[in-house]
Amino acid sequence: MDTIKLYRADKRGNKTLPERFATDGLLTKQIGSGDHPIPHEKYGWLNTIKAHIKYSNKAEKFIYDRTQYLSFTTDLEIANKYLSTHENLMYQSSTKDTAEAYLFSATIKTAQIKQIEIGMYLYEFKCNYDKVKTDSNFYTPILSDFIKCNICTNIANYHHSLILIDAKTYLSPHKDKFKEEYESAVCDKEWLILPADRMIEPHAIGFQARIPIANFWEVDFYKYVK
Repeated sequence: MDTIKLYRADKRGNKTLPERFATDGLLTKQIGSGDHPIPHEKYGWLNTIKAHIKYSNKAEKFIYDRTQYLSFTTDLEIANKYLSTHENLMYQSSTKDTAEAYLFSATIKTAQIKQIEIGMYLYEFKCNYDKVKTDSNFYTPILSDFIKCNICTNIANYHHSLILIDAKTYLSPHKDKFKEEYESAVCDKEWLILPADRMIEPHAIGFQARIPIANFWEVDFYKYVK
């Protein structure tokens, strides 16, 4: 396998604000929370991954609310099911201006990832905010000259980082203890992506809450049929 293809469906107005993709990139639910927490360092990778996939009590819900993982799937059909949301709405292709839902796709070359541990990988890449000027899906004529990377504007030759987690593979050694979570990961063919750029503001802790605009991910637009 030369590439990993990942898909994520999201709906306008969700906590991750997917409609801001052309100005802010892909945002996690921690956007705007100030000094972002580092739950995997406090609670451990296994506990935060488990809680993100399926929390079962208030303590796990607390952890879930503080995780910065974005869920993806390797199966386009599964992503399309999430486009309809729990309301089972019908949808059709649309333009960026009329979009109510978004399908994000990421193509990652396996030669460019480094295994951290079983099922967990580090991916480094360069952002490309020029896409808002050259790609019709991103083009924002009024704002394009002002849209810049908040890191690369200050740090030359910076390489952004993501942590990629194949949830099935990662949970496999623990599938007897975390049976429901493992089965959910298998069913959804789920991968988790964690932005791994540290906060650069003075005294700030944790990670950036965004995957910046880059060449490895794209977006398609949909609207719901009433």
